[in-house]
Amino acid sequence: MIRNVLLETAYDGTDFAGFQYQKDERSVEEELRNAIRKVTGEDNRLVSCGRTDSGVHARSHFVNFLTASDINPKAFSFHIQPHLPDDILALSSREVDLDFHARFSCKSKLYKYVIYRGRLMHPVYRNYKEEISYPLDLKSLEEGLKILEGEHDFRLFMREDKNLKINTVRKIDEAYFEEEGDDLAIYFKGESFLHNQVRIMVGSLIELSRGRLSLDDYRKFFDKDNNKRANPALGAQGLYLWRVEF
Repeated sequence: MIRNVLLETAYDGTDFAGFQYQKDERSVEEELRNAIRKVTGEDNRLVSCGRTDSGVHARSHFVNFLTASDINPKAFSFHIQPHLPDDILALSSREVDLDFHARFSCKSKLYKYVIYRGRLMHPVYRNYKEEISYPLDLKSLEEGLKILEGEHDFRLFMREDKNLKINTVRKIDEAYFEEEGDDLAIYFKGESFLHNQVRIMVGSLIELSRGRLSLDDYRKFFDKDNNKRANPALGAQGLYLWRVEF
C-alpha cells in the first residue's frame, strides 16, 4: 500500500548550502533523503514546501514523500531522527492524501528576519542574527511594511538574473515588526516569495529606516518603468522560515 507522508522538520542552516540538493555541497534535502532511505530502503523523492538559501534557518519546514513502507506514518519522525545530523530535527510526521503536494497545497509561509540592535552582539549569535548598530526610525519602517502588503510586481526585489523569466507578481498578506528585547523581528506572510525577496525587502526597509532612502524612492521600486534594483540583500543568517500553513 502506497502512503503519502508529510514530515515536519527544523534545521540550523549555518552549515548547509541551502535546502535543495546541490552536487558537492551539503544540503538539507540530501540529509533527509539519506535518513529516509536508511529507514525505508527506498529512494524516496521529496516534495518540499519551498527552498531556503545557504545559511537560512527553518523553525518549521515541510516535505512529503510516497512510501510503500509499513511503518506507521506518525512514527516516521521518530525512526528518522537517529539517522539525521545534529542540525536537523524531525518534529512530526503524519499521513496525508495521495494528491497532497507540500508546495502546491501550501496556503502561506511566514518568514522572520532577526536584527540585533544592542550595543554589542555576543559572538554565539553571529550565525543567527544580523547586527545593525545605527539608529532606525521605526515609524518609517512601519510605513514601508504597509506599502509591501498586497499584490505587487516584486521583480526589483529578487536576485538579478537576466536569463530568468518568471512571473514576478507576488502577494504579501501581512508585513509587520516586533521588538523583542534587543532584537528587531520583521515578519512577512505570503503564499510564495521570489529568490532573495525577503532579504532584499529587509535591506530596503533598513535603508528607508536609516533615512538613506525616501518613501517616494521606495515606492518607485514598484513602478513598471523603473529598472533600478532594490537595495542589496541582508545576510542569510538572520532569516528563518518560521511557519507554514496548509
